[in-house]
Amino acid sequence: MPSFSYTAKDAAGATVKGALEADSRKGALRQLAGRGLTPLRLAEGAASATPGKAGAAAADAEAAEPARVTRDALQKLARRDRLPFLRALADLLGCGVQTGDAVRMLSRRLSTGRLKTLAVALWDGLSQGQSLSAAMRAHPAVFDEASCSLIEAGEATGNLAEIIKRLVADLEAREELRAKVVNAMAYPAFIVLVAVGVILMFLFFLLPRIQTLLTSLGGKLPLATRLLIGLSELMITWGPVLAIGAALGAVAIVGWRRTTKGREVLDQRVLGLPGIGAFLRDADLLRMIQTLALLLENGITTITALALTERTILNTTIRRTFSDARLKIAEGMHISVALRNTGYFPDLITDILVIGDNTGNIVPGLHEVARHYRKKQAQMLNFFVNALSVGVLMFAFAFVALIAFGIILAVFQLSSNLSAR
Repeated sequence: MPSFSYTAKDAAGATVKGALEADSRKGALRQLAGRGLTPLRLAEGAASATPGKAGAAAADAEAAEPARVTRDALQKLARRDRLPFLRALADLLGCGVQTGDAVRMLSRRLSTGRLKTLAVALWDGLSQGQSLSAAMRAHPAVFDEASCSLIEAGEATGNLAEIIKRLVADLEAREELRAKVVNAMAYPAFIVLVAVGVILMFLFFLLPRIQTLLTSLGGKLPLATRLLIGLSELMITWGPVLAIGAALGAVAIVGWRRTTKGREVLDQRVLGLPGIGAFLRDADLLRMIQTLALLLENGITTITALALTERTILNTTIRRTFSDARLKIAEGMHISVALRNTGYFPDLITDILVIGDNTGNIVPGLHEVARHYRKKQAQMLNFFVNALSVGVLMFAFAFVALIAFGIILAVFQLSSNLSAR
């Protein structure tokens, strides 16, 4: 039978150390509760042959515990630490390691700074008798409520390893989509930077020198050349002012969006933008459908799953509409009907959900809807990338052609004037 070393407080508040034998961690916690002790640390250690060795075993276990993390280290934790930690935890659980032992192993063996901090913080919660879901809820910057609820459901059903595996797969799919967006935008961003660099070089450096040369030769410059020179002077004079004004405007908009009213107005307006509004709307709907399917297929009740899913919706306009639909579902309306009434789902999608309502299992329908939106998002992303790349190239080509045309025209005209003399 496993032996556990513990550090606890008795009814008088005094610290007590010792060791006990139990079939599991929960059994050890029950024994401590039966003795009137409040556990501070509980670690599985080597079996103690005699009571006289209990104090030494407890001391050894205490020394083996990882050091507590500082508040500054905890404040550095972020949402991006969730996936790598859960992936490492899922690998250990898949090998048959118990949850507490897996977290303890990660707290000792991880070398990455933030991940080790997270593992140590979670192990500290587990060693004090908390469940894994409760320990995760103490770090909302890393684990959202939907993830914590899934972990809690896995602990209740005894299927924690499988649920964490599914959660990791879902998070990896979202991360893959996010990486595709970033990679797809890299080339257009590079083209934009090159085009802007070329244009600025012509306006601020090359064109003023050509202007000086042409002016010294005398004669009237063509209209295209005068327009280019005027644009160059405008950018040199007012360019910094315009840049500062644009930066201040962006800061003002971001600050306004942080207010409740500002975010509601901007979220509603952005949905009306052609192309971009539909892309952002579908991204929110895809996130909502994936979360709802993951929660429902892992034993979370429908009403609870809908409430947790609502928190993952970023756009406040869609969230408010979904909240109304959730209340109607709680009153007895079918999910397919309530989602159709939101106006965000096409008939084809709601027809798929109707089949799930009729069979009593809507999860396969939700997965089918998620596949539809993933495909649609990929198609829209490819279209945006291609359109942006072509648009930027055409703009840069047209501007450079205009510059070349104006300069060549001026050179020909001045050559004619010199020949006439």
